[in-house]
Amino acid sequence: MNIVWLEADSLIVPLPRPSFPHQWTEHPYTTAVDTASRIADADIVILNKVKLGEEELAHAPKLKLVAITATGMDNVDVKACKARGIEVKNVVNYGPQSVAEHAFACLLQLVRRVPEWQAKVHDGSWSESRFFCMHTYPMRSLNEMTLGILGSGAIGQTLAGYGRGFGMKVLQIERRGAATVREGYVAFEEGFATCDAISLHCPLNDDTRGLVSDEVLGMMKPGSILINTARGALVQFDALRRALESGHLHGAALDVLEKEPPPKDHPMIQWQHPRCIVTPHIAWGTHQSQSNMARLVLKNLENFVSPVV
Repeated sequence: MNIVWLEADSLIVPLPRPSFPHQWTEHPYTTAVDTASRIADADIVILNKVKLGEEELAHAPKLKLVAITATGMDNVDVKACKARGIEVKNVVNYGPQSVAEHAFACLLQLVRRVPEWQAKVHDGSWSESRFFCMHTYPMRSLNEMTLGILGSGAIGQTLAGYGRGFGMKVLQIERRGAATVREGYVAFEEGFATCDAISLHCPLNDDTRGLVSDEVLGMMKPGSILINTARGALVQFDALRRALESGHLHGAALDVLEKEPPPKDHPMIQWQHPRCIVTPHIAWGTHQSQSNMARLVLKNLENFVSPVV
């Protein structure tokens, strides 16, 4: 098997080599221009975020498996792969704690207004205070808040546990437009209207692209918080900016953007708000979660060549 790994430097852990006979070619990173030529003789391609569509697949007549080192599959044309008899395997549940911890860390920072307090320290305001403390910004306790989670997979369930551990009421929010509301869930509109904080953990597809719009943000409870560690294109950024600048939203945290890395003129790069946290897609990135992911990628390769009966 000729295996080509296109994005080795996208991870901080090496991928283990499979036990079956193979030739291994590893590239630190791969641009769109290089993709077709690098996969031309591959039986197996391993990638993270490199885009693989019909045009690239046409140059890979031997390709049998696309192994994704991530859960999201939106960068691979799965339908085109299926039409060519190419199997696509992702990895799931390799780091729910890592992503949920990051989402919860952002929630804590926004509720306790950590970035704003830190700015008060560095601009000299604390030094000029008459008292030992400051009360510039009102704060809330998590145990008086309701956390809404859109996406009930391993990450969402892990985050729900963290929220309950801090005394929060937790609501699982049903998909928008669902014909029925599942037991244990609340309707989409009800969840967005009643929760003090909402965390997105749903996949990106035709139904969810651009989901968080002016309309949906308008449904949200005044003074609430939006957190997105799922996919950047779930959120319409101009709408989010308007909701924050108007004061309708208290805060937001984004670990993902619709284009990554973003151009320097991206609205979430150029525009800064004291209660909008933007991090560079690192929620998943603990050493533990990447090691788990590498192990699962190896398992996908081994099972493809020697299926477990």
